[in-house]
Amino acid sequence: MRLFAIALSVLVPAQAMALSCIPPSVERSFGYAQDAEELYVVVSGELTFDERKIPQRPKNPNNAPKLTLIPATLSGQSLSKAGFVTTFDQLITIELRCFGPWCGSVTSGAEHLAFMKKTDAGYTLNVDPCNSAVFSKPTPQMLDAVTACMNGAKCSSEF
Repeated sequence: MRLFAIALSVLVPAQAMALSCIPPSVERSFGYAQDAEELYVVVSGELTFDERKIPQRPKNPNNAPKLTLIPATLSGQSLSKAGFVTTFDQLITIELRCFGPWCGSVTSGAEHLAFMKKTDAGYTLNVDPCNSAVFSKPTPQMLDAVTACMNGAKCSSEF
């Protein structure tokens, strides 16, 4: 019986293990962006892209691509101390990441609150399975919380 249990544990695929993510929070995401060496821009707006570019889940989920780059447009308002008042309409790159069999997800044509890295090449939005840089259908409370962070409220990247 012990041999059977050992054999069974060897045969259980990795995807049977659960991905453990810290619950996403706009305050934590703001703190992370503020603490980063890179420059981040926070935008609330409509994200549009070709959803056919999202990789299909392979038969063996462990064969999911680690990174898929997807061109997109984000149209809305960027955050300043006055709130989300500055027009933002830019081409961006979605960096869709997979951690083993778990992949990030995002929907075209929907409103998102996005924490984007600004580089010399443009803006990139990291979309991972834990959704730490993008929030779908942001509520007024989420937007108010991020505005408060921008104006000095304590918003930490700590857990």
